[in-house]
Amino acid sequence: MEPIIIAQTAWWQNILLGILVIGLLVCPLTIRWVESRLELFLLAVGVAAVTVSGEWSSSLLHHALQAPVNVAFIVLVVSVIFNNYSRYIFRILFGLFRKLEPRYSFAALVFLLGMTSSVVSVTVSALLLAEVLKVVKLEHSAMVRITVFACYAIALGAILTPMAEPMGLVIKNALSGPPHRADFFFLLRHFWAWIMPAVVLLSIAAGYCARRAGAGLQMYIREDKETYSSVLRRTWHIYVFVGALFLISTGLRPLAQQIVTQLGGKILFLANALSVIIDNATLAAIEIVPTISQTDLVYMVIGLVAFGSMLVQGNLPNIVAAEKLDIKSREWAGVAVPTGFVLISVYFLLLTILL
Repeated sequence: MEPIIIAQTAWWQNILLGILVIGLLVCPLTIRWVESRLELFLLAVGVAAVTVSGEWSSSLLHHALQAPVNVAFIVLVVSVIFNNYSRYIFRILFGLFRKLEPRYSFAALVFLLGMTSSVVSVTVSALLLAEVLKVVKLEHSAMVRITVFACYAIALGAILTPMAEPMGLVIKNALSGPPHRADFFFLLRHFWAWIMPAVVLLSIAAGYCARRAGAGLQMYIREDKETYSSVLRRTWHIYVFVGALFLISTGLRPLAQQIVTQLGGKILFLANALSVIIDNATLAAIEIVPTISQTDLVYMVIGLVAFGSMLVQGNLPNIVAAEKLDIKSREWAGVAVPTGFVLISVYFLLLTILL
C-alpha cells in the first residue's frame, strides 16, 4: 500500500477543521432539523471540510461519487429481495423465535450477526437486523437498545476478515510484508479472542432488553409492501450518507494525521475517538505502518472498532439500521454513548493488564 503523504495545514485551517469537528458532534444531537436531515448536514460538512483543507480535485470528486455505489447497490438489492420474498425468508427466523424465549432468540440473533458480519458484509447484517425488528412487536425503546447493541456486535465482528469493510483490507495490505506477513486469516488469528467475548456480552445485553416481551412475542409477515419509491429514497439517503462520510474523512484527514501520528499504543487507543466522525479505514491508513508492533496494532484496532458506533454517523451498520428503523440521532446516542464508554473502559483496562 502506498504511503499517505499530506501537507501540513495552516493554523487557521486547523481551527476551522476543529470547529467542523465540534459541529459534527454537537449539531445532530441538539438541532432537530439536522437530526431529521442528517445526510444533508453531513454532506455540507464534508464539502466544507474538503474546501478548508484544500483537497478538492477531479480525482477526489470522482471517488466521492463512486465510493457509495457498492453500498447503495447492496441496500437496493437486499431491500427489494426482502420486500418481495420476506414471507419465505422469515419462515426460518420464525422457527427460531417460536422455539426459544425472546431473550434467547435475540441473543442468538445478535451473536450470529456479529460473528458472521465479517463474511456477509456489515450492510447485509444491518439490513437483516432491521428487517427482523420491523416484523417483531417490541417497545420502541427496547428496539433502539437492541439495534445499538447489535450494530456494536456487527462492527466488532466485521474486523475479523478483510472482506466485510475497508479497514480490514487496509490493515491486511499494509502488513502483508515483513515482519507481520499478514494473510487472509491474520486478523482472525490475532483478534478473535478480543472480539468474541464482547460480541457475547452485547448479545446477552440485547436478549436482556427483550425479556419483557414474554413468551407471547409476536412476529408477523408484512403484507404491506414498501413502494419502490420508498426503497429508492432510502437507497439515495444511504448513497448521500456514504459519500458525505468519504468527503468528511478526506477533509479532516490532515487534522487527524497531526493528532494521531507518532503516538504510542495507549494514547493511540484514546485518539481513535476520532472514529466517531472519521471513517475507520481512513484512520487505519493514517496510523498503520509495516513496522507497527503487535501491541500497538491491538490498541489501534480495538480503539477504532470500540469508538466507532457511539454516533449514527460513526459506522456504516449504524447508518443502515437507523435509516431503516427511523432511529433519531439523540435516541441512538442516548444508548450508544454509555455503551461505548463501558466497552472502551473495559477494553482499556484489559489491554493495559494483558499487553
